[in-house]
Amino acid sequence: MLNYLSFNHKLLLWSGRNTRKMPWLLEKDPYRIWISEIMLQQTRVDQVIPYYERFLAKFPTITHLADANIDEVLKIWEGLGYYTRARNIHQSSRIVMKDYNGQFPKDYNEIKSLRGIGAYTAAAISAFAFNLKIAAVDGNCIRVISRVFGINSEANQAKSINNYQLIANKCLGMSDPSHFNQAMMDLGATICLPKNPICIECPFEVECYARNEGRISDFPPKKPKIVKVKRLLNYVFLVDKEGNSLIKRRENKDIWKGLYEFILIEKKSKIKLNKSKIKEELGALLTYVSEFSVQVDKYNHQLTHQSLEVIFYKISLSGKIRLKNNSGYLVENVKNFLNFAFPRIVRIYLENDFKKD
Repeated sequence: MLNYLSFNHKLLLWSGRNTRKMPWLLEKDPYRIWISEIMLQQTRVDQVIPYYERFLAKFPTITHLADANIDEVLKIWEGLGYYTRARNIHQSSRIVMKDYNGQFPKDYNEIKSLRGIGAYTAAAISAFAFNLKIAAVDGNCIRVISRVFGINSEANQAKSINNYQLIANKCLGMSDPSHFNQAMMDLGATICLPKNPICIECPFEVECYARNEGRISDFPPKKPKIVKVKRLLNYVFLVDKEGNSLIKRRENKDIWKGLYEFILIEKKSKIKLNKSKIKEELGALLTYVSEFSVQVDKYNHQLTHQSLEVIFYKISLSGKIRLKNNSGYLVENVKNFLNFAFPRIVRIYLENDFKKD
C-alpha cells in the first residue's frame, strides 16, 4: 500500500510539471486568496478568472471592499451566482476593518469565524497566505484520497470529514503547504475527475486502490441526488413611453436576495396573464393604467436546488408611469439598467430584448 511520504513525493513531482496557470497562483495576499477561494466555490476556474480580475480592479484592497455599498458588490458579482457569497465577503470585510484594524487575521480559527468561511477556505487561506501546515480538504482532495487509499465514506458527516482531513494532513507532512494544496486541487480538477478520470496521466495510476479494484465510480460514494423544487415566476417588465420601468430589490430570504427584479407574480400553479389580469396587477401599483401592448417570452432556468420556468410579460404603456406611494419600487429608465445587479435569467432576457429593438 502507498505510504503518505511516497504519496507526497509523487504528487509534488507530478505538480512540478503540471501546475495550472491561474492569476492567483503563488499569491500571498490573504485578501486576494480569500476572494479567489470564495469565487471558486461551486464555480469553474475559467468562469471565475474574469470575475476575479474585474472584482480586484474595482476593489483592490479589503478597505475598498468594506467602503463599498452592497449594490456595488452585487453588480460586480452579477452572473457568477450564489450571491450569498458576495453578501458574506462584504460583511466580513467590514468585520476585518472593525475588529482587526483592516489586517486579515492570521489565526485559523479567527479566519474560520468570518461569515462564509468554512474549514476548507480557512485552511486554504492559512496555507497559501501564512504557510500554516494544514491540508485544504475540498471535493478534489477528497476524491483523490478516497480513490487512491480506498476510503469508502461519504464526506457529509463530521467523522468522515475529520478522517479525510487527518489523512490529507499526513500526506502533507512537512512539505510546503502552498505547493501541496495547489497540487491536490490541480490533480482533482484536471486528472482525477468525477467522471471519466484520465488515469493514464495520474501519478498514482499503479497504486490507486479504486483503479486496481475496477471501482473508480464507487469512490467517493455518491451523494443522494438533489430533488429540485419547481417554481413558476411571472415577471412584468413595464416600460412607459419615456423608457421608464419599475424595479425592486429582493429582500426576502430566498434566491437572489439583494438583486433587482421587475414586478413578480408567483403562483404555485400556472396562470395566464391576460390584459384584464395585467391591468388588475398594475392598478395596485399605478395611479392609472394607460393603453398598453403585451409581448411574452418564456425561459427555463436551472439552479442547484430549483428548476425555474420564467415568463416575461413586456408591457409597453402608451402613457407615463405614475407610481402610488409606498410601493417599494424604483422608477428607472431602462438605459440605466447596467447600473443595477439583476438575476442572470433577467439579464439574459434584457439582453435578448434589447437586440429586438
